[in-house]
Amino acid sequence: MPDAPTPPLHFDADYRERVRLADGTEALLRLVIPADKLLLKRGMDAFSPESRFHRFLGTKPTLSDEELRYLTEVDGVDHFAIGATLAGPAGAEEGIGVARFVRFCDDPAVAEPTVAVLDAYQRLGLGSLLFTRLADAARERGVQRFSGRMLTHNDAMRRLLRRLAPGIHWTARGYVSEFDWPL
Repeated sequence: MPDAPTPPLHFDADYRERVRLADGTEALLRLVIPADKLLLKRGMDAFSPESRFHRFLGTKPTLSDEELRYLTEVDGVDHFAIGATLAGPAGAEEGIGVARFVRFCDDPAVAEPTVAVLDAYQRLGLGSLLFTRLADAARERGVQRFSGRMLTHNDAMRRLLRRLAPGIHWTARGYVSEFDWPL
């Protein structure tokens, strides 16, 4: 019996979604592409040391060329990323947030999610929007569970996950908490 046709993906190369943040700022959500290396580098430079520490679970002053390649040259299936941008001066794009998941090699039904939003755009609902779209894209690609680690004192991310991830399970291990969420 032939395989059933795969339904088209909503979160594909043509995906574009205009969203309005709590302060009225209009942002564009779209997939991350290889040409976004400079946007990610500028975003990293704009993070506060605290935001960098929360995102990378330690100090991280810059991204190497190899890391920029890894973060932007994604396959869209096992490593998926959505970026949020604004129209900057003279129409140039300015990156303000990104969400991604990477599947576990030993269990492709599980992926580790991450969300990062520039300090100036935090507490405006962008993290929630990115995380929600990320979970939808993961489900679309057959991911059944998000599993990851975060700093235990990252209260903003903890609140976001409690609000958006019913059924999430936490295990605190000192400064790091592990979470598991069935999608």
